[in-house]
Amino acid sequence: MTIVIFCAKILLLFVFALLVQWQNSGIVNREHQFDSDRGLIYTHLNKVWISPSGFFCAIILKVLFMIKVQGVSKIYAANSVALRDISINIKAGEFVSVIGQSGSGKTTFAKLLIAEERPTRGTIHIGDWDITKISPNEIPYLRRQIGMIFQDYKLLPKKTVFENVAFALEVVGESNQRINQVVPQLLEIVGLTKKHDRYPHQLSGGEQQRVAIARSLVHRPKIIVADEPTGNLDTINTEEIIQILKKINEFGTTIILLTHNREVVNALRKRVITLHGGEIILDQSEGKYVL
Repeated sequence: MTIVIFCAKILLLFVFALLVQWQNSGIVNREHQFDSDRGLIYTHLNKVWISPSGFFCAIILKVLFMIKVQGVSKIYAANSVALRDISINIKAGEFVSVIGQSGSGKTTFAKLLIAEERPTRGTIHIGDWDITKISPNEIPYLRRQIGMIFQDYKLLPKKTVFENVAFALEVVGESNQRINQVVPQLLEIVGLTKKHDRYPHQLSGGEQQRVAIARSLVHRPKIIVADEPTGNLDTINTEEIIQILKKINEFGTTIILLTHNREVVNALRKRVITLHGGEIILDQSEGKYVL
């Protein structure tokens, strides 16, 4: 009977591990050549990896946070402190709004997550990867795992909608077959299938931002960082962009939304982290815009 119970527990752990793998496949790891088709899960005791076929080479015991920011400060000069001793843990699949007035440190926080800036003090972990020690050669691999959405879209004006999204795949050497398979799927997600041959100047601001969202998804990132994605949009287009982000989040992608839009934050009813003067002054599991 003892053996039966033990085997049953092992089976349950294995099933749980498979479910976690389904939700967390794609986290980067340097030891496996940044292969985004291999999911990586982290435990308190071991790092275990999933082969391309999806089977574990060990049983997962406990999943850690997707993002761990510990004691991070960013100081540009003696009188210019962008972030001061912030610590944040973000779980896989969370939708987190980071709010604050201009100069509160939101954009600096985003830049730290994609290693555009380095912290003066503290550590930032994506999975178990301490990106504060990342080398320049590793940064492109990190950014394939963290999709970035900007307020000003950053589209290539002489490329069509399809070509703008495809370009992110072309630069990493993906085949035309793969590009022609992936890009239409992403354009369908953001509702631009019928405008695949339009140029940016032929699109509305909301449509341009949808292209940017599609582009951010090409490498199947587990994290999306959206820095004021609705800052240049009207109310209707803002709502459409937020609905797309919510749909992406429902697929299991972690969303970090940096915004000062009170209506958006209050309507989401998700976790809200409030920055003021480079410090975290509030962290609410189901918060509102309180500034």
